[in-house]
Amino acid sequence: MQEVTFMQGSAAAIEREARHRLPRLLAELLDESVVQVETLRRDGAPQADLIATDGQGRVLVFEVKSSSRPGQVARAAEQLLACAGEGVIPVLVVPFMSRAGAETADRVRLNWIDLSGNAHVRAENLHLWVQGRPNELGSRGRPSSPFAPRSARVTRALLLDPARWWVQKDLAAVTGLDDGSVSRVVRRLDDEFLLERRERELRPRDPDLLLDAWAQDYRFDRHDILPGHLSGSGIELARVLAERLQSLNIPHAFTGLPAAWVMDQFARFRLTTVYVDGDPRDAIERLGIRRAAKGANIQLVGPNDTGVFSGEHDHGGLRCVAPVQAYLDLLQLPERATEAAQHLRARHLRWRHGATG
Repeated sequence: MQEVTFMQGSAAAIEREARHRLPRLLAELLDESVVQVETLRRDGAPQADLIATDGQGRVLVFEVKSSSRPGQVARAAEQLLACAGEGVIPVLVVPFMSRAGAETADRVRLNWIDLSGNAHVRAENLHLWVQGRPNELGSRGRPSSPFAPRSARVTRALLLDPARWWVQKDLAAVTGLDDGSVSRVVRRLDDEFLLERRERELRPRDPDLLLDAWAQDYRFDRHDILPGHLSGSGIELARVLAERLQSLNIPHAFTGLPAAWVMDQFARFRLTTVYVDGDPRDAIERLGIRRAAKGANIQLVGPNDTGVFSGEHDHGGLRCVAPVQAYLDLLQLPERATEAAQHLRARHLRWRHGATG
C-alpha cells in the first residue's frame, strides 16, 4: 500500500483535521459517548499536540504527523517519550497508517490511530486493534521522493556502508549524481528524520529505518520487465542463463529468488529474474528466448536506473545484485519471495552487527 501524505504534508491542516475527527473516532473505539479533545498549550516544554480524557479517567496525549513514513513514526516515538507518565497514554496520529509505518510503530512499541479509524493502542486495561479500514482522506499529491530511481543511489550508498560517516562530495562521487542532486536528496532524508549528523558528515540514523522507508516507496514494476520462457527450472535454469549472458558479454545481475538461493539456498523456485544492462528486448533476442507472458519462467529486467548494479558480486557462480537490492525486489515478487526477503534480511542485513548490504 502506498504512503498517503494529506494536504501536501501540511502539519497545521492535519492537526485541525485530527481535532475534528478524533472525538468521534475515540468515542467509537473506546465505547464512550463523549470524549473531549483539546489542544495542548505550548510553553517551551516538550509536549504533544492534543490531549483527551475518556470516561474512565484515562489521559491520552497525541502527537500528530502528516505521514506515516518510518522516519516520521520513529521521530514521534522519541517526542512522545517525553510525555509518558503514570496514567498517560501516548498515541501517534496520522492521516492513514501504511504497512511500513505500522511495522515501525510495533517495533518501537508506539501506540497509533489513523484518521480513517484504524488503530493499535496498548495500555493497562486497554487494547485497541482495528485494521482494514480504507483511507478516507485521500491525497492531494505527493512531494518528490528521496527514493526515486536516480535519487535512491544515495540511500543505496549509505546502506552499502552504513557505519561510514559521509560528506556530500563523496556521495556525489560514488553515486555519479551532481552536488545539487545529492544535496536535495540528503535534505529530504533529513526531513524524514532518517539521518544523523556529525558536523558536515552524515550517515543513517538507523539503517533498518532507512531500508523500511525505501521499501515503502519502491516499486519493482517500474522497471522494464520482459517475461520469457526457456526450457528448465530453478537454479539449473539460472545457471544456464548466466552462462549464455556471459558468453554474449551482456552485463547482468540476478535478483529475487535465484539470488536468495545462491546466498542461502532458501526456497526452491520457478521464476528466474535477472537485470540486464540496456534494452531487455535486445537481450532476449540475442539469447534466443521465446517471449511469453503466460507460463513465463524468466524475467529479463531493464532497470529504471543503473544504480541497481551497485554492490553486485559473484555468489555461488552467479552474478547477483547486493543483498539490499535483492531484498527490495523479493518483497514484490511471487512464489516464496516474501519469506525469502525476511530470511535474507535476517542473515545478510544485520546492521547492528556491522554487516553491510
